[in-house]
Amino acid sequence: MERTYHPCHFCGGQVVEQRVTMDYRWGDELLAVIRNVPAGVCQTCGEQYLKSEVVRELERAAHAHEAPSEVLQVPVRELKVA
Repeated sequence: MERTYHPCHFCGGQVVEQRVTMDYRWGDELLAVIRNVPAGVCQTCGEQYLKSEVVRELERAAHAHEAPSEVLQVPVRELKVA
């Protein structure tokens, strides 16, 4: 199902639906990478927009108790700036 999007809020560019990979974060407890997310992507500046039904499914997938399709190892670094 192709979704329609308004022009980009930031630059006024055309927003077209594409499948993207997103990271989903929930506090310090959860970091999940979700692939194949339908998102409106501005063809000028790259800003991404999600419809509410997609956000609900993204949250469900991130918090699901089923085995993930893949597990990634992610380095964690700290910035040392005063």
